[in-house]
Amino acid sequence: SFHLPRNTFMRKQSSSLCSMAPIMRNVKRSLFLLIAPTIIALLYPFPSAGEDLTTREYKTRSGKSLLIEEGHPVGQSLSDISLRSTGFEHNLSEVLKDRDPIVSVHVADLDNNGFDEFYIITVSRGSGSYGNVIGFASNRDKSLSMIYFPDIQEGDELFTGYMGHDTFSIKGNRLIRSFPVYQPSDTNDNPTGGTRRVVYGLFAGEAAWQLRIIEH
Repeated sequence: SFHLPRNTFMRKQSSSLCSMAPIMRNVKRSLFLLIAPTIIALLYPFPSAGEDLTTREYKTRSGKSLLIEEGHPVGQSLSDISLRSTGFEHNLSEVLKDRDPIVSVHVADLDNNGFDEFYIITVSRGSGSYGNVIGFASNRDKSLSMIYFPDIQEGDELFTGYMGHDTFSIKGNRLIRSFPVYQPSDTNDNPTGGTRRVVYGLFAGEAAWQLRIIEH
């Protein structure tokens, strides 16, 4: 039988491996190009079209945090608001869907119990610009509970002439709501009844924390 000399066989094998090297490099490069977008998408996810995510962290004086992420999956007039707290014994993780957009966030201790609350102010888009408050009170820094904010009741004299355009601010331990007063003949862009101020305080109710009107 015929046998190649060992040196000749090794040279042929080496030559074959060398010729395969460029092919292997091309295969590796092609695989990388295929999987790279997937890896990047997993590591650095982009919001879906139209979401326009905004994330901010707010801290209490005792070092507890609330991370608020706002997205607009169905347009700028509505928001999905994701909430995640850190530092509490029992942390909050919640998503509020189809809410009015956030205009400001306040951290304050309205009931003077030494534990700060979070107040998320939202205002609707459109001609009315109606304001609302999404609040969370600290249960002695063990957990957060939602604060009840009363709706405006039909026939409430405090809100006679109310057509939205609210602004909210915090002074001392009071939440202050201001809005223009409309006379029956006023147009939306020209209120003539002056400005009314409604002041809220925070109270521990039987079942939940509550914002109640205390001055006007």
